[in-house]
Amino acid sequence: MSTTSTQRVLVTGAGGFVGSRLVELLASDPRSTVIATDSGGQERLEELAALASVTSHAADLRDTDALRDLVSAADVVVHLAAVRTTASSKHPRLAHEVNVGAMYDLLAAARDAGTRRVVFGSSHTVYGSFQDHDRSPVTEDEPWIPAGINMYAATKLAAEAYLEAFAGAGGPDYLALRLGTIYGPRSSAGSNGSLMTGVLSAIRDGEPPRVPWSSTARHGLIHVDDIAESLLRATFSPATRMAVNVSGAPRTSAEIYGTLARLAGGDPASLIYDESRTRHQLVDRTRMRTVLDFTPQVGLEEGLRSVVDWHASAAGTA
Repeated sequence: MSTTSTQRVLVTGAGGFVGSRLVELLASDPRSTVIATDSGGQERLEELAALASVTSHAADLRDTDALRDLVSAADVVVHLAAVRTTASSKHPRLAHEVNVGAMYDLLAAARDAGTRRVVFGSSHTVYGSFQDHDRSPVTEDEPWIPAGINMYAATKLAAEAYLEAFAGAGGPDYLALRLGTIYGPRSSAGSNGSLMTGVLSAIRDGEPPRVPWSSTARHGLIHVDDIAESLLRATFSPATRMAVNVSGAPRTSAEIYGTLARLAGGDPASLIYDESRTRHQLVDRTRMRTVLDFTPQVGLEEGLRSVVDWHASAAGTA
């Protein structure tokens, strides 16, 4: 354990969409030095290692020896590495090994090393498919009804259960941030955020832009910069042993993608929605405000503009 006020923060999944943004924030925070790890993306890890107070290590978290070495060097672990939603459905055994098995090993290593804290990137998917448009926003402590969850959500629930079990048996304290629908520049292929880039590519290419949600579906949309800030706050928060919903105010598909199309120079009326697929991602945000002292700061139009500009730059048309 560190004996100074500077915290050694290990970020897993550091090369990813959220992880890389968090490492950039931590690198500018004098309260921390950063250990960045990911199983791939060596070029991105090298870019992160060039930041002040950041070291990087490529590692597969299923390698228990490598995992123990990394965890033993940290005061706090921000655990973001995961097999994501689509891949979890296609490869459920792999998702279990990475999302659940590696979490168990990480917590065992943290307990043995005296690592004091784990911040976990969980997901709103633990609440199911959000089909009830009339229900009140879901709070973190409501009894769980196992209806409508997918393989990815099942692994997140199991990981959260291990957090509590280890904490109760002398392991590290924790916060589990149940993250909403994340968007922003540098979104990963196959993610919810990449739906936006698909619409932008269609507008650019003169093709019909398709949205795989009903126009009235409501999404807990939140920009990646706000997610990174919430994780930063959780890293240094004294709060422990609870889940926290982290989400923006719910927005309809028509509001989100109509604004996106307009900012990209397209016609919102040209968007084609899948009216058979809906959700109403309504979660209570009280704990986000009271526990993390945080309210999302990136407005919808500002956030969508960042996606439009990034997409245009990546396509070489900026």
